[in-house]
Formats: sequence, structure tokens, C-alpha cells
Amino acid sequence: MLDLDGVSLAFGGIKAVNDVTVQVPEGMCFGLIGPNGAGKTALLNCISGVYRPAGGEIRFRGRPLNGLAPDVISALGIGRTFQSMEQFEQFLVVDYLLISRTRELSRSSTLAALRWPPVIRRERAEKHRAMETLEALGLETHAQDRLSEVPYGTQKLIDIARVLCSDATFVLLDEPTSGTTSSERPGISKALDFLLGGERTVVVVDHDVDFVTRHADRVAALDQGRLIAQGTSREVMADPVVRRIYLGLVHDA
Repeated sequence: MLDLDGVSLAFGGIKAVNDVTVQVPEGMCFGLIGPNGAGKTALLNCISGVYRPAGGEIRFRGRPLNGLAPDVISALGIGRTFQSMEQFEQFLVVDYLLISRTRELSRSSTLAALRWPPVIRRERAEKHRAMETLEALGLETHAQDRLSEVPYGTQKLIDIARVLCSDATFVLLDEPTSGTTSSERPGISKALDFLLGGERTVVVVDHDVDFVTRHADRVAALDQGRLIAQGTSREVMADPVVRRIYLGLVHDA
């Protein structure tokens, strides 16, 4: 479903992503692990169009993504979460989900201002869709809360709900457990299982190696922008280079 062929990205003289080649089959949960600065989020930014790779090619269902704007990539069915939603903290939760449905709403400000009946019906339908999504993840009681008013772990779930509401078939999860407590992580695991149960393909980046390996069918490990191992969770975590990097963070098998 997704092919990365020799993808590279540099900031000045520093290569954030260095000649990475991986394939993500359809219907799979694919994990990306690595220490801080490994290039994980930079790679997600290349896939979603936030950054343009300096080299290599990214293909989605055989279509090159290099050079496409983020909104065009999103329209192809690629959705993503972000590590922080700070810029949206004053949004109501239900309105935050509606961001993912803007393509379905009228683009005519005149018709919207005049409250043209078809526009009103469409807005109601999209709001209903957002509420159904919140209910699916047990978040409906937060619909009229501002994002700044809900706990951080719940914000992470709400961001997953936004992607779920978007009808994305390929989902990039960027650090879904970062900053969360041990009591909040089961809810995030459940949300990830819900995504996968809907026949979506998911790429998950996270510092919690146990979280990634518990869910992922295959895992790729990055270090300083380079791909150092890929395979099943067991194969990658048994790799001596990976074990050296995570010395003290993982136990002997």
C-alpha cells in the first residue's frame, strides 16, 4: 500500500532521514521505533506532505506522493495524528472532528451565510457523523468541551477520533502514548484496535517499544535517520544493533 524507496531528508548538513526503504502492505499495523532524533516523525512528515524529501520516492497504491500538498495527500485517504494539538485548544471537541470533514461541506460562504437548506442538512449530517465517531470511542460526553479542558490522554484519543472521522484508509499515528499515564494507555490501545478492526492500514510511531511491538505486525527501527532493522517484532527486538541502542530499555528474550 505504501512504498518508500531510498527516502532522504536533510536540514542543513544534518540528514534527518537517510536512504530509508520500507514497504507497508495493506491491512497491516506497521511500527516505527527509534531513539529521540532517529527520524521517525520526520519520515511521517515526508509521507503526509509536510516535508518534501530531498531524495528517493514515496508511492501510495503505486502513485508518487513526492511534491503533493498535504491536502491532496489527505484526499487520497491518508490521515495522521500529531504530537500536539495546542493550536486547536480552544476548539470544541466536536468541531475539532469536523475539521476532517471539510471536504464534505459547502465551500460557498454565501450559501452558508444564507443558511441554504441543503447546506444546513449537510452540516447536520456531518455533525452527526462526528458524534457517532466520538461515541464509538466512548468520548461523546466531551463533545461540547474545549480541547484545553480535557485531560491530555483524552486529547490523544480525540485526535485518533478525528482521523477515524475522516474516512482515512491509511493512518499515521505520531506518538499516540507520549505524555500519557499508564492508566490512559489501555484506552489508546483500544482505539488502535478499533482502527485496525475497520480494515485500515496503520503506521504507528512511539517511544513505548512494548506498545508498538504488542500491536505491530512488522516493525522498522531507525537510528540517526538510517534504517537499522526491519521484520517481525520478535526479529527486530532480537537484532543486536537494536538491542544495543535500547540497552536498559528492553529485557533479554
